[in-house]
Amino acid sequence: MSDGPSVAPLSTAAPWDLVAAHYATDVLPMFEQFSRRALELAGVVAGQSIVDVACGPGTLARLAADLGADVAAIDFSAAMIAELHRAASPAQAARITATVGDGTALAWPNAGFDAGFSMFGLMFFPDRARGFAELARVLRPHAACVVSSWKSLDRVPVLAAAYAALEELLPGPKPPHRGMPLVDVATCREEMTAGGFRDVEVVEFAGSAEVSSTSAFVAQMERTNAPIALAKQRLGDAWPAIAEQLRERVVARVGDGPQTITMPANLIIGRR
Repeated sequence: MSDGPSVAPLSTAAPWDLVAAHYATDVLPMFEQFSRRALELAGVVAGQSIVDVACGPGTLARLAADLGADVAAIDFSAAMIAELHRAASPAQAARITATVGDGTALAWPNAGFDAGFSMFGLMFFPDRARGFAELARVLRPHAACVVSSWKSLDRVPVLAAAYAALEELLPGPKPPHRGMPLVDVATCREEMTAGGFRDVEVVEFAGSAEVSSTSAFVAQMERTNAPIALAKQRLGDAWPAIAEQLRERVVARVGDGPQTITMPANLIIGRR
């Protein structure tokens, strides 16, 4: 089931516009790990036509183009699409058509693509059922589709510490708690199957990255984490003091040494 009709902040383009410019420099190396595995699971080869929904700055789209696939990419964040255009090589750009649009109302006709993907995008849709159904609609019979979602953040201690500290520090009433969507395997299978896919499996895969210190990781989160970017924008001049307290609290909880950030995810694969 989707989260209901109310629109959560991460279901709007605004926070993703705020972090788009730093995705390529800060988190691309980790996100490429997930995209490469997704392309392997779907068996993408040269000459295929694929769709990448909620494509972000084009992490998967550019890798698919390198394989010789033609890619139709869409994201509701104009800033993310601009980053895709900026980062794509001439050879990649020749194979990618990227547009700003709604992943729950795709403009493409039925049964037009050989494979489909949504990497950490569809999981935030206000209507995930519609997102799955639209992906199914535009895929050819037997086409593979991979949708990724994060596992519980409790499995990433430094990230869990940062979110807990942020919740403690932010002024004003706390927003309604929304659990991370598509965390458990059963829900992943149920939602993708209900969306029109068969033979649905969930593969756990973890990407990892090294950071020089906890302080450096918290600074990176300020640049690339959508909820923190929203808080920073909302608080304006009050943010620097909160940011310093955030850093101090996370360091107190996990230490300030080098960190290996390992992010486990669900790669949900099904066939049309």
